[in-house]
Amino acid sequence: MIITLEPWEYEHACNVGIRRYTANWTKPNAPHYKQEHMEDDRTAQVAAAICELAVAKHTNRYWHAHIWHHTDHHKYRNLPDVGHNIEVRRIRTQKAAAIRRHQLNKNLVLYVAETHPPELRQVTLHGWIKYDEAWPQAQPTKYDPDNTRSITTDKLNKP
Repeated sequence: MIITLEPWEYEHACNVGIRRYTANWTKPNAPHYKQEHMEDDRTAQVAAAICELAVAKHTNRYWHAHIWHHTDHHKYRNLPDVGHNIEVRRIRTQKAAAIRRHQLNKNLVLYVAETHPPELRQVTLHGWIKYDEAWPQAQPTKYDPDNTRSITTDKLNKP
């Protein structure tokens, strides 16, 4: 399913993404990130915000568009991306999304989305799955096999 953003939605999501980017200017990337596979942080933050807004639009749920400085991450890390229980994962180069052990048993629903470059005005929603049902169907990752798994989009319920 493709979600097309209205101009004001696009502008709002881009603003949220830029503000997230500037709030994290001094934060280093996680040690397991491979720089050669990454896109620039500004684009990544904007694209993630756009995916969240697209899921909120599709599900008709509130998007709080959270922004906080990285030093406050511990205060807000358990807030869902959309509504009361929706986590959104943006995918870019693979048809699989990360799921994390610390988010199990929280009644979360995972949505997997992908932006359409270069302007990112459209988002493909690949589907959704209850987080706790995703874990046993997912494969352990190489970088953190005990705590992070990867679920392929073919295992998702269609939006």
